[in-house]
Amino acid sequence: MRHVLVSAALLLQGALAFPFTPAHPIARAESLRQIVSNLTSYLSPEAEVHYPNDTEWASLLIRGSSPRVYPDYSVVIEVASEADVQLTVQTAYDNGLPFLAISGAHGWTETLNRLPYGIQIRMRKLNTTTVDADGTTATIGGGSLQWETTRALFAENKQAVTGLCECVSIIGPLMGGGHSFLQGQHGFSLDNIVSARVVLANGTLVEASNTENPDLFWALRGAGHNFGIVTSFVVKAYDIASDWTVYSLIYTQDKLEQVLELVNQFENGTLDRPAKLITTGTLVRIPPLSDDPVLAYTVGYEGTLNETAPYAAPFLALEPLSTQLNTSVDFVELYTVTQNNLDAQACTRNNSITGSGVSLPSWKPTAIRTAYNIFANYTLDPRFSAAVILLENYGMDGVYAVDPNSTALAADERKNPIMTTPIIWYVGNDTDTRAAALSWVGKVKDALYIDDESPRHTYVNYAIGSESLQELYGWEEWRVAKLEGLKRAWDPYNAFAYYNPLV
Repeated sequence: MRHVLVSAALLLQGALAFPFTPAHPIARAESLRQIVSNLTSYLSPEAEVHYPNDTEWASLLIRGSSPRVYPDYSVVIEVASEADVQLTVQTAYDNGLPFLAISGAHGWTETLNRLPYGIQIRMRKLNTTTVDADGTTATIGGGSLQWETTRALFAENKQAVTGLCECVSIIGPLMGGGHSFLQGQHGFSLDNIVSARVVLANGTLVEASNTENPDLFWALRGAGHNFGIVTSFVVKAYDIASDWTVYSLIYTQDKLEQVLELVNQFENGTLDRPAKLITTGTLVRIPPLSDDPVLAYTVGYEGTLNETAPYAAPFLALEPLSTQLNTSVDFVELYTVTQNNLDAQACTRNNSITGSGVSLPSWKPTAIRTAYNIFANYTLDPRFSAAVILLENYGMDGVYAVDPNSTALAADERKNPIMTTPIIWYVGNDTDTRAAALSWVGKVKDALYIDDESPRHTYVNYAIGSESLQELYGWEEWRVAKLEGLKRAWDPYNAFAYYNPLV
């Protein structure tokens, strides 16, 4: 194991056998300010430290899911270098302080609320993206967001498999899977990572790849939030070959089963589905168009209008209520056309976003109609009128091409072509509204599993925090056992315990 160390204390520590024992198992919260004060003089000049009485404090705690999800920080450290991350983690480790690293702050799992106090390690200043010399890879900082990296790569006529919403981080979704417009061609985001620099729970820095610390690299790809803080990483980069053609369609609710049965035919091979085709939809209320919730559906293809036409034709034959066609859509514009850009509903903050993902092998008419009826009833409540149900099929050729045992990602995530997610936004965090929102999510989730005999699986990045270990990380005993063993080896004191934890 190759270690990179940043201080005399770490050099001494690095000479010891792993695992290390914290100097103080539990630090008193009241001593934290003195501990951080001692740390500050060693941080880089660009690093910043914030306390609860600072004017910036409230803004640094806002998340997509706040106030429902609101980790109880005592201090925020905005790190500005890899060494800052190491020193901060080492200090936390030496003093038994809990900590949590964040970039996009859009995870909605309630396990984040278990942070009792401690340090927010804010990674946003590590937001670099560089195309490497040979043009086949790019190096990305651990604080980078989707929109920053997408634009930086686009300027070099490159693209990478980096996720769906512009406002979230690159590395956060990647470590849990990373669905993408490009997954049909190149697999999930995690299938495209080449190497990573990882700060472990004691502040030690290691490299992880298929050739260096391969077990850690395996675990990072599917359960990475449990193992360390990625300060930078290398991903595969691809030349941009073509613009996109995108049909934005709106169907009345009576067409729901017909549309999704058509999608089934693309997924099961009845109809040809090229790797460049994406199909994705949303159940949503649009009052000017209909008194009932409608199905807003997107059919996109990386190619010309003529190339797209055969795949859009069966959707158009179902006579949508509304049709909008966008041609010559570049990869940056694609996020806006598909309503995944910074201004989209999905990127709003401080609205207690709540959801739980469901992975399915196929669309079942009874299940989706039952879920629709629940949705239609709940969204009559003005508190929840902005809720949606995502109906996502991004293509699986590139995903199926990867050996399911080569990463920690649950096998069901790689097997099931459907990701469907009830999502609700609401204002405030009063007990009744929170309970009603969670109840709605649970009822829709239960409905979506009607007629599905396979074990339940939830996409780790869309988990709400109440799922079982197997539902998140897989029903294969060997996979969970391997993860638990690696957790004991790489994080024996469970410092990384707040994002859908293994233990």
